Amino acid sequence: MTDILSKVNHPQDLKSLSLEELEQLGEEIRQRVLEVVDRNGGHLASNLGSVELTLALHKVFDVPHDRLVWDTSHQTYPHKLVTGRKDRFELIRTYGGICGFTNHRESIFDLFDAGHAGTACSLALGVGTADSLQGRSEYKTIAVVGDSAAASGMTFEALNHGGDNRQNMLVILNDNNMSINKAVGALSTYLTKVRTKPAYQDIKRELRTALSRIPVVGKHIEEVLGEVHDRFRDHLLPGTLFRELGYRYYGPVDGHDLGNLIKTFEDLKDIHEPVLLHLDTKKGHGFDAAEADPVKYHALKNFLPKKPTKEKARDNGVPAQKKRPGYSNVFKEAIVTLGRKDRRICTITAGMPDGTGLLKFSEEFPDRYFDVGICEQHGAGFGSGLAFGGMRPVFAVYSTFAQRAYDQLIHDVCIQENSVVFCLDRAGLTGEDGWTHHGVFDISFMRCVPGMVLMAPRDGEELEEMLQLGIDQTTTPVAIRYPKASVPELPVPREEDLRIGKAEVLVEGEGVALFAYGSMVEAAWSALALLAEKGIHPTLVNARFAKPLDIELLKGLGENHHTLVTLEEHVLMGGFGSGVTEALVDANIRYDKILRLGVPDEFITFGSREQLLEDCGLSPEAIANRIISECLGEKPPKAHETRVLS
Repeated sequence: MTDILSKVNHPQDLKSLSLEELEQLGEEIRQRVLEVVDRNGGHLASNLGSVELTLALHKVFDVPHDRLVWDTSHQTYPHKLVTGRKDRFELIRTYGGICGFTNHRESIFDLFDAGHAGTACSLALGVGTADSLQGRSEYKTIAVVGDSAAASGMTFEALNHGGDNRQNMLVILNDNNMSINKAVGALSTYLTKVRTKPAYQDIKRELRTALSRIPVVGKHIEEVLGEVHDRFRDHLLPGTLFRELGYRYYGPVDGHDLGNLIKTFEDLKDIHEPVLLHLDTKKGHGFDAAEADPVKYHALKNFLPKKPTKEKARDNGVPAQKKRPGYSNVFKEAIVTLGRKDRRICTITAGMPDGTGLLKFSEEFPDRYFDVGICEQHGAGFGSGLAFGGMRPVFAVYSTFAQRAYDQLIHDVCIQENSVVFCLDRAGLTGEDGWTHHGVFDISFMRCVPGMVLMAPRDGEELEEMLQLGIDQTTTPVAIRYPKASVPELPVPREEDLRIGKAEVLVEGEGVALFAYGSMVEAAWSALALLAEKGIHPTLVNARFAKPLDIELLKGLGENHHTLVTLEEHVLMGGFGSGVTEALVDANIRYDKILRLGVPDEFITFGSREQLLEDCGLSPEAIANRIISECLGEKPPKAHETRVLS
C-alpha cells in the first residue's frame, strides 16, 4: 500500500490532509485503479476522471450525514478506496468480493445501488426532502450526474421537480462529453457551447469597469447592469437552461483542479437552495491511453504492458481451437447484411452502439441509424413511430435496460400494433456487473403483454433467422433475447423452418422431455451425456418461442413422457416455465412430474457467468443432478449457497 492511501480508512481522514497530500493521494488512487482493473476488468476511464471530484467531495462534505448519491456509479472506485474498502479493493467485481457499482449493503457511504443512468437526481431529491421533513435540513444532498445521464427523461423530471421543491440540494453535472461512446443529442451540443463560453464573472467585471469610465452612466452602474442583464444573459451567460429550471448555476469549473474544486465546494456548502455545479472533466484523466481513446478504455482488462516471460510457450502439436463469436457479433454482421437488402430496416440504440453491435451499421447506413441517448423510453416510442411510417425498426438494447421502456412497450408499441423488433442483448446472467445488469426479467414482463412474440435462438444461425422473421412482421411486435456468451456449435442439423410458435425436436428420447429455451439448449445438450450414464435418455426440445408456445408438441410429448423439464436463464416467477405450466393447465395436458429450472426469486450476485449458472442450478452438471434426483431418487450434491447479492 502506498504512503498516503494506506492511512486513509475513512473520509474523515481526508480532512487534515494538505492540498499537496491530496494531490499525491489522487495519483496513488489512479495507480491502484489501473492495477486492479487491469487484473479484474471493470470500468476504467470513468473512474480515472472522477478522482479529484471524489477527493474534494469527501474533503468538504460530511458524508454520510451529507447525502451523496451517485448516478450509474460506474465511476465510484475512488469513492470505495477512501470509504473503508481499500483492503478489499483487489476483489472488486469478483465472486464474493465487492461490487463494481455502489451497494447499500456494502457500506453506509453507498446510499443506493446504481447501475442504470438517470436515477440520482430523483433519489437525492427524495432523501433530501425526507431529511427536511424530519428536521435535518442543515445537511446537504448531493447528486453526481454525468452529462449523458443528464439527458435521460428521469433526470429532467427530477430537475423540474427539484426547482420547485427548493431543497438544500447540490447537483454536480460531471460533464466529460462522453457516455460509453461519444455523447449525443441537443443537450450535449448545448453543454459544448456552455463549456466554450467565457466565465460570466469575468464578463460582468469587465462590463462594470467599462461603464464606470463613462461619466454619466458611471453614476448609475448598478441600474444599468440590471437593465441590460436579462438581454445579454441568454447570449453570454452559460447555464440559462438550468437557471430557468430554478437552480443557481455555477461553472463550468475545471473538474481536475483539486484546489479550486475544494474552494468551490466550500463556497457552495452554505447555499441552502437548489444549486447546479457544472464540472468540465476528461474521461480517462491521468492515463494517456485512456484520455486518447475513452471508448476503448471505458471497460476492459489486461491493458497494462506485461513483463516478457523467460520461456516462450512450447508448441504441443495440438491445434488451437477457433474462438466462437459472441451473439452480439453475430447480430452485428446479420443486421448489416439485412440492411443492405432492405432499405426499410433502421436501427435504434440507447447510447450503446458498441455494446449492442450497431457501430458497423451506423457507419454503413448513417441515415438509418439512430442513437437516442440514454433514453430507452423514447427509443421504444420512436421505434413505434418509425414502424407506423413504413420502416422496419430494430431496437438493440440490453435486457436490463429494456425494463425502462415498459410503459412504451405496452402503450406505444403493442396497443398500436406497430412491429418493432426488440433485440435483447445480455439476456440472462451477465456476470461481473451483478444484479443491476442481469437480464432475467424480460420474459416475465413481456409475456403478459397482448400481441408480443417472444423468441430466443439456440445458436448464431438461428439468431439470424429470428431477426429476419421479426423484420418480416408488419403488425406484430417481437422480442429476441440472447445472452452475453459465445454462440454454441450443436452437432444437430436444422431440419425445420422457423415459424412463429413452432418448437424444434433436437433429440428423440423417452420418459423425460427437456423443454429448453434459448441459451439453455446448449446446457441441456451437455447434460444429455451425464444423464445417459444413469440410464436416462431424454427428449431434447429447442422451444424457440416463449410466446406463443408450441401447444401441439407439448401435448404430443405428454402422451409418452412422464416428466417435463423446462429450462430458462431467467427468473422462474412468471418466466418461460410458468408460461408452459399455465398452458398445460389450460389445455388439460398432464405429466406425472414437471420441473421448472431457472433463476430463483433472488437478486443474484456478481461473478463469472459460469459460476452464477452453477449457483442457480443451471450448469449441465446441476441440471443432470436435479433430474437424476427427481427420477431416480438419488440425492444431488449440495449446491452453493453464496448466490444472492451481498
